[in-house]
Amino acid sequence: MRPIIQGLRSEIKHKIDFSLVPLGIIIIEYSVFTTQLSKDQYSSLRNLILLRVLHTLIMITFAAILSQIFIRLKRTELNYRTLAITGTLVIGLGDFIHRFMGPALGVELVSADRRVGIILLQGCFWFPAFIIIGSKRTEIFHHFKEYEKRLIIATRARSRKSEEFVSVQMGLQDRIRQELAASCKALNDSISQARNKSGNLAGENQAIQPHLLGDELRKLSMKLETFGSEQKGTTILGQNVRSVNLLIKQFRILYATTARSTPLSRSAYALVLLALITPPIINYSSLPEALIAYPIMIVVIYIAAHIISKALASNSPHALRNSSILIYLTGFLPMISNLLGQAINPDPNTSYPIYITGLTLPISYYIFVKVLQVLHPHALELIRNDELKASEALQEAVTKVVSDEFSHALSHRWAIFIHGKILTRLAATALKLETASQAGDSQSFNTAVDSLLNLLKNPDAEFEQKITVLETEVNSRLDPWLGLLDVDLHIDQELKSVRNERVRELGEVIEEIISNSMRHGKAQKVNLRVMKSGDKDIQIIATDDAAIAPPEFQGRYGLGTRIFNLASDGRWSITRVESGTEFKLTMAIEQ
Repeated sequence: MRPIIQGLRSEIKHKIDFSLVPLGIIIIEYSVFTTQLSKDQYSSLRNLILLRVLHTLIMITFAAILSQIFIRLKRTELNYRTLAITGTLVIGLGDFIHRFMGPALGVELVSADRRVGIILLQGCFWFPAFIIIGSKRTEIFHHFKEYEKRLIIATRARSRKSEEFVSVQMGLQDRIRQELAASCKALNDSISQARNKSGNLAGENQAIQPHLLGDELRKLSMKLETFGSEQKGTTILGQNVRSVNLLIKQFRILYATTARSTPLSRSAYALVLLALITPPIINYSSLPEALIAYPIMIVVIYIAAHIISKALASNSPHALRNSSILIYLTGFLPMISNLLGQAINPDPNTSYPIYITGLTLPISYYIFVKVLQVLHPHALELIRNDELKASEALQEAVTKVVSDEFSHALSHRWAIFIHGKILTRLAATALKLETASQAGDSQSFNTAVDSLLNLLKNPDAEFEQKITVLETEVNSRLDPWLGLLDVDLHIDQELKSVRNERVRELGEVIEEIISNSMRHGKAQKVNLRVMKSGDKDIQIIATDDAAIAPPEFQGRYGLGTRIFNLASDGRWSITRVESGTEFKLTMAIEQ
């Protein structure tokens, strides 16, 4: 709030941001509605609601038009004086329209002097405040999005090495291996029994052939492939992160950090509440009563603000909790003041409605103070410098998503293995048995059956492929596309001989890039670069001549997105460049 109060000096300019003005208009219109409702200044409730709805829409339209005018005039910054004049003109125009709409719908108007006071307050304080706070909100959300990306990258990297993540890996591997072993054992037993049912070669072949269709294995492969295919994207994570949800999860930490390091000033606490209670005082109090009550309220509110600041600055471990309670209780001061005034001098015309002073004011004050504290410029410094601690909710969410991505990628890998290694072997064996049966070659027949049974006894033996060097891995992923796609490949010399566990992940990334260029982009040529990036990272840059541009927003995350996230910890991007597409991915690779 201090920067906003300092911003009231006319020489300081602020970025124009109308994003919160509609919200401010709605809040002000609601305040006017509750005032008119409590004072019975209407002929029918229907007309009162209609008036407020129409007036709200008109004021929001004015704000939108004004925003476009500033954009056309290329006015991106204004000082407080200009904002106050602009706000007063906008609110004044709204009051002028209300002056004609009110009587037409049977709603009474307050006196001219009260309207002038409200116009000045709303135009000179609330309108500039929402503009200034809106600019701070936009800036803090921009930096929060960048912080979010960095935080997720770091948290992903830690999560991939956590005990929980390792446990997920082992658990999933064990479940898939058990399902595969059970299906293969059942198939092994069925083939062995069918083999002994007939005494001649043709009979054995006829009995074995139905089992070689591998229905159960095919179902398992399809189940794993379905699990590894497109799923709904996570709301706060993945490539298209959503900062609002993350900000909500981080709000308490952000508030606690800024409140302890750079708390709002006493003047800020006082001015916010004074700005909230001034309209009720104008609407419900006569001039003599206002002249008596208002100075007293100013003194009492400043004392309460001092107590809040002292509580927050204390060394108590409960300082934040105590100050929050005091902030909420301070919001009841107008109600207490009005009740005391009514006890001394009862007057129904000056009695505040309890739902305003006992509900709306305390909650509004509490929320305004909390939000202003979070929007403090110091919060930007915390975010820029990565000094903001990640909440437990975020850590848990990231770990869950990393585990989910790994599960989908691993399931896909097993589905390909079962289809390519086992089901293909069953199909090949079926052809061999048919040929051997027709030729009466019992030796070839038995050799093919024995070989298949040995495979089914140990079906996952070939799943863990031998680790190859990086150059060999990349070339093996490109080989199937030779003749279909022109690939211009460059690998930095020092990377060609890299051999470790992550080389296969790099190969999967390359394969997915090429597949996307062909299937989705209809590309004919790809320029692929695998280069060193710093001491610990590798950067992959692929540029193609894709005829079809990638979507600007991906509502669903497919397996490819999960493969990219898992390999790079979210450090990848895809953009349209002239008549092609450029893909960039950075991943750590231990040497």
